[in-house]
Amino acid sequence: ILCYEYYRNTFNRNSINGSGGTINVVVNVPEEGHAMDNAYWSGSSMYWGNGMDYFSPLAKSLDVAAHEMTHGVVQETAGLVYQGESGALNESFADIFGVMIDRDDWAIGDGIMLPGVSETGFLRDFVDPHNGNGDWYQPSHYSERATGSSDNGGVHANSGITNHAFYLFATNPAIGLETAEQVYYYVLRDRL
Repeated sequence: ILCYEYYRNTFNRNSINGSGGTINVVVNVPEEGHAMDNAYWSGSSMYWGNGMDYFSPLAKSLDVAAHEMTHGVVQETAGLVYQGESGALNESFADIFGVMIDRDDWAIGDGIMLPGVSETGFLRDFVDPHNGNGDWYQPSHYSERATGSSDNGGVHANSGITNHAFYLFATNPAIGLETAEQVYYYVLRDRL
């Protein structure tokens, strides 16, 4: 409900499709007979696993819930292809509105990472996308971007570049969070 209310109150957007459509959510999702260590947007529904090796139950994280719902909003507005730089923007918009809905920090996945999995305890960090030097490292500048075909051309890694850019924009005293979220929503809805 918090994610729905955020989009309704902040952007006058009624549901994922913008016109009051049903929001489908499935929790406790297994994968190959085990607890699913992920959450995802399927193109019509959100799915959350209970975690296993990396995460505790993902449905308890507001920023992850907001991230997955925003994938639906991205699909209904910009329709960004989930590949390469377009896919990295898709992931980044989902992260951006995840941290705007859950404004207690500049991180995605805090509170659901199992102990010792991430050096910082975050899945993704807007302040320092490098997020330690382990598996959760992201580039913070285009010159550091991941190349190659893995992860659909680096969609999860390279989202750190635009996440960090949003952080710099939104924390500029002349801009602020409220203006930044309006600008990014306008770009998502009307310019992409």
